[in-house]
Amino acid sequence: MVDYSGYATESAWRDTRSVLGLKNAIICLVMLAALSPASAFSHVLQVGPGRTFTSIAKAVAAARPGDVIKVWPLGGNRAYRRTTVEVTTSGLTIESGIPGKFVKINGSGFNYSGRGAVPRGIFQFNPGANHCVLRGFALYGAHNHSFNGAGVRINAANNVLVSHCYIHGNDMGIMSNGDLPHGTGADQQIEFCHITRNGSYKQPGYNHNLYLGGTSALIRGCNISHALTGHDIKSRCHITWIEYCYVHGSNNREIDLVDDKVNTAAPGSDAVILGCVIAKGRGNGNHQVIHFGQDGGGPHNGTLFVIHNTIRTPWSGPVFVISASGAHIVCFDNKIIGPRGRLSLTLFIHGAKAGNFSGSGNWLSTGYGIWQKTLGGRLIPWPQARRLLPPTDLSVNARQLKFLRHGQLVNWPGTSAGAGKN
Repeated sequence: MVDYSGYATESAWRDTRSVLGLKNAIICLVMLAALSPASAFSHVLQVGPGRTFTSIAKAVAAARPGDVIKVWPLGGNRAYRRTTVEVTTSGLTIESGIPGKFVKINGSGFNYSGRGAVPRGIFQFNPGANHCVLRGFALYGAHNHSFNGAGVRINAANNVLVSHCYIHGNDMGIMSNGDLPHGTGADQQIEFCHITRNGSYKQPGYNHNLYLGGTSALIRGCNISHALTGHDIKSRCHITWIEYCYVHGSNNREIDLVDDKVNTAAPGSDAVILGCVIAKGRGNGNHQVIHFGQDGGGPHNGTLFVIHNTIRTPWSGPVFVISASGAHIVCFDNKIIGPRGRLSLTLFIHGAKAGNFSGSGNWLSTGYGIWQKTLGGRLIPWPQARRLLPPTDLSVNARQLKFLRHGQLVNWPGTSAGAGKN
């Protein structure tokens, strides 16, 4: 059970964060503002018992760019029911009225169809709803007849930040879309969220905790776990950056980074997995841990950088799958832990070659055999390993190594022992 009483706040909660861009045709992501864009003309609209608005949707409809919408919990910690919030205004901040306390929204009983004016998520950010922030909500019970009702949908909007939210028990946790040529679905940021047990047994394998598309996405400091039938993280973005997350317990792959006919055909369709603990679940689905390549027959021209992670699996393998001729994986300074016996580290399909997989400084269980010599060796010092990452303007050392667990920010589980705990 999750404690709904609240989530931890940070001193940096109200700091404005810097923006990253794409550099030299490889990964750079925009770090979004931690609050809405500053505006001398912004207003605070209040929602909840005894406040101006009783409906979040009505407050959003009345808001102007740059406004802040504060939502107070209902009495007795009850949930708002069957809520639909379609955002088309830029620069809105929608947040819990009590810092550190979740506002619960239960979508059960509503059909989040995505048809006409009906959104496909409890909160849906439509084109033009750029530079918006969603913070401090517990979102659950979003379903539809297509089995893809979401807690949050980023619908071709840019610079959307989802922060300190607990998203569970929906068809999809967070879903997004957009395309690189038009620069949509750009600079999505998901930080310090607990996203767990989303999916549908009525369409097994097609519903995920995260199902992302668009230009770029950053997932930071999150606890993402136990996708019911699909993957914990699935992305078709041109750029996907996952850092300091705890990803574990999925019934299928923990991380599935695959093709889009537009977004991944461009050069530099890269991804980064940095400083994460990844623990493969014991479910009956796919036993592979990380997949980079294609599942729809399209190209994937880029590199996955896997650096400073702990990866643990109870299965004999493979840990990594590369499935496109233009896809590559490089691994540095990871600890990869498998069970006893002979283990398989990699699988190459759909034109991928063994030369597409490389790295050094890794520690591997003895069962991985020749890969211990091929990928092993001395740990690469951090200043050197950091230069292996695609360039960014953000100091990695300054990033807070915390993630959201049961509604509270706790220390990131940086040891192999921590990787196996739910």
